[in-house]
Amino acid sequence: MRNLLLLLVLLVSACTFLPDKPSSEEVLSSEIESPFFSVPPLNLQDFKDRNWILLAESANRKWYYDPYTLTQDEDGVISFDAFNAPRIDAKDLDQFNATIVGPYLQKIDCFSSNQWSETFYTKNLPTPKVTSSPAKPINGSGWVKIQPRTAMAYIRTRLCGRKFIDDANVNYFLYQDGEMPIVKSNPKVSSSQYADKSVSTSSTSQVTAAQVIAAEVTANQVAPTFFEVINNEVNVVDAKKDIREMKIASYALEKEFPKKAEFVYRADCQSNTNNLLGSDKKIVVAGPVGPKGSLSSVAFNRACENHGDYMKVTSKSGK
Repeated sequence: MRNLLLLLVLLVSACTFLPDKPSSEEVLSSEIESPFFSVPPLNLQDFKDRNWILLAESANRKWYYDPYTLTQDEDGVISFDAFNAPRIDAKDLDQFNATIVGPYLQKIDCFSSNQWSETFYTKNLPTPKVTSSPAKPINGSGWVKIQPRTAMAYIRTRLCGRKFIDDANVNYFLYQDGEMPIVKSNPKVSSSQYADKSVSTSSTSQVTAAQVIAAEVTANQVAPTFFEVINNEVNVVDAKKDIREMKIASYALEKEFPKKAEFVYRADCQSNTNNLLGSDKKIVVAGPVGPKGSLSSVAFNRACENHGDYMKVTSKSGK
């Protein structure tokens, strides 16, 4: 009995001197270190180890990503490394500078239209816009709902597939040649047109303010061209030699996105060579794969390398 009383006294004493349980506000407000990259950038090596190409533009920011890191898991979640920067006229400014955010790991759930980003776990970044629609909390799972008519919705459309009303195909972004010019303020145009949001079009896909900007570009300025993989399919035409083909379409980054041409991209994965065939089956470009930031290299990587479930690999040759 005496031993039992001593045990009770010890338990009561221990409970008395235990630290108080932290409040939920303290837990949610505590800093969480980014497990992969420094945001804003602190490590130049994170930046130099990757191959950055333009992914999307809004009225005041540009998003770059490394297409060689693009992958999709069996649940339809795509992942890639990215960074974003302001759209400023800074020809003498290095791409890696104090104005960029990233590099960081970005994930998009194509099915549920949610996103996860390392930027959610850093301080000194803009607070996400509060909306009435339900969203998963930033603290906790880290997934938040992608809001319609935003730059992230445009990025999702590019990487998860752009659908058309009059066509059964779904196009997936591959490469953009050139950037939208920085349009000086026009007193006849409301500044609200240049917000980070998309505008309505006749297609089912959403576009950002780049379409509004495109309407302001004068006739003597050449609009950028972007390339998309049709249905994200890569066909193995010769399994023994590992020769693969993809159907690619090019569009002008203008109002309504007019189609420019269709191609068949053929990659010889063993010899590191490729060629581009026009709709008339004539060779447009042929030879060794180009540098990492070129359309040739990005297309070759997309056709020959493993991107998880992102690409639909088919075989119709029987070889």
